[in-house]
Amino acid sequence: MAKSFEFQEWASLAQAAPDDFERQRKELIQAFLEESNDEQRRLGMSLQREIDFEIRRAGNPQQALAAISKMMWSQLDFLCEELEALSQSMRELDTAANVGAARLALALQPARR
Repeated sequence: MAKSFEFQEWASLAQAAPDDFERQRKELIQAFLEESNDEQRRLGMSLQREIDFEIRRAGNPQQALAAISKMMWSQLDFLCEELEALSQSMRELDTAANVGAARLALALQPARR
């Protein structure tokens, strides 16, 4: 990415020249998306549309931040649920593998007479 993010510079720009801030913000996001692969670009553009919608819908920057924060926490909750489901599946697979290995070991033992 050609331009780095310096918080103080961006904060000053947002206060002094909001239109320039918005233009540069969009340019930086677009540059980032263009460097991404097709799938990441598609997902990133979709997410950015949602974020931009929330910013436009909000009455002020604090409400915009609250809305975007809520989006983030919702996504984090979803990821936690997915991680738990994956962990449960891995535990079940591990149990099944252990049972299968024990059965195979029994089957491979020489028959006792």
